[in-house]
Amino acid sequence: MKVDASAWRSLGRTGNAAFYELEPRVLVVIPDEGTADDEATAKASVRLQLEHLRQHGRRAGVVVLMDRVVEQTAAARAVYRDQPDPSFQACFALVGGTMFGRAIASIFIGLHPPRVPTKLFATFEEAVAWCRTMAGA
Repeated sequence: MKVDASAWRSLGRTGNAAFYELEPRVLVVIPDEGTADDEATAKASVRLQLEHLRQHGRRAGVVVLMDRVVEQTAAARAVYRDQPDPSFQACFALVGGTMFGRAIASIFIGLHPPRVPTKLFATFEEAVAWCRTMAGA
């Protein structure tokens, strides 16, 4: 899935992804193409999001483009299940347009349901709309 992030506010990078603010209540995570996600990269992801949201004192939904992820460890899934803060991270909208991206997202949601509402979407637009609703935008 291709998205044009050139007009979005960059929040920074971790070892395997770029982070953006689409609007005040919607963040977007764009993993590097062909990335593997492990405990360290998952912790860095959650930390970057929470630092930004806490600094600005607001909640946001987070859109994650899953098609670029080729591997995700059980330790990464545990981080995403346990470490998000529902008082700042309103939801996670996982976008999977390919069969593989949807499979990875479905495994995560099905095996280890996170404490923050998480849903799988086929399109970026649907994911953003849900994030806006969940974050009260």
